[in-house]
Amino acid sequence: MSSILVLTNEIFDLPQAAEAEIREIAPEIELDVVESSFDYSELIKKSEIVFGWPKTDLVKKSENLKWLHLPSAGVDRYANKEIYQNQEIVLTNSSGVYGKPIAEHVFAMIMAYNRNLIDYAYDKKEKKWQRKNEIKDFFNSTVGILGLGDIGTMIAERAKAWGAQVLALKRTMTELPAYVDQIYLNKDLNKLLSRADYVILTLPGTPETEGIIGREELKMMKKSAFIINIGRGSLIKQDDLVEALEKGWIAGAGLDVTEPEPLPETSKLWELDNVILTPHTSGFSPTNDQRRFEIFKANLKHYLAQEELSNQVDFELKY
Repeated sequence: MSSILVLTNEIFDLPQAAEAEIREIAPEIELDVVESSFDYSELIKKSEIVFGWPKTDLVKKSENLKWLHLPSAGVDRYANKEIYQNQEIVLTNSSGVYGKPIAEHVFAMIMAYNRNLIDYAYDKKEKKWQRKNEIKDFFNSTVGILGLGDIGTMIAERAKAWGAQVLALKRTMTELPAYVDQIYLNKDLNKLLSRADYVILTLPGTPETEGIIGREELKMMKKSAFIINIGRGSLIKQDDLVEALEKGWIAGAGLDVTEPEPLPETSKLWELDNVILTPHTSGFSPTNDQRRFEIFKANLKHYLAQEELSNQVDFELKY
């Protein structure tokens, strides 16, 4: 008998009634829902479908695995055929779940920076009533978004609605959406960087995108520019970023991802006043579990009908 293994943890669970829905869709398939801290080594060996983030060393021992669905949009270590016995493995992700919460997180960082909210929070602890006059407007600014997938699109739509000019970087040229003023190809990254007041990185972590922002790119940016990374820590050369922030090549940064994670206590990023740090939480939302399950449920129906699955990951592109 085929089986489905769902691996839950502190940031991923099945919503209420999900197990019953799976059993209704696939009554002949055995379903196991296990907390990933438990020993599931024997369960994964028999599983044809896994929904979760299984340990890669156990994936290598999974002879029956045909489809792995990740609760994340990022695929990282799973986009490697070498970890699978079945070279015809289908890998899908939860792209489409995180765009809205991440877009809100991005604008929370921008507004906290523009309106001095971090400084005011410190002043409140000291009961200090002290106005800070250095305020930045978001309206009429220029936003440069690296990557125009689900997350980049959600950010672009909101930036445009708030009165910003929106520039986007893409691998291939497409028709211009209503919420983007200009698309640049990768080779023209420097043009985007030189124009943007806010540079927002939404790219996946791949060999192609690793270190896309380094010393040269940071020096191309405006001295008043604010950079935000909610993609992967590997997108920015971190030592170069620290230098840029210390020397005033750029004005500030909002980082939800770093390299490595957790960020070591020795990192200078902790000490810089012009940096907002959050611990890889930009995609968190109380409604994520339901949206992730909806993607999995739709794909399970496709899988049983032997139809093509949505959100399939390209093992060469790594996303």
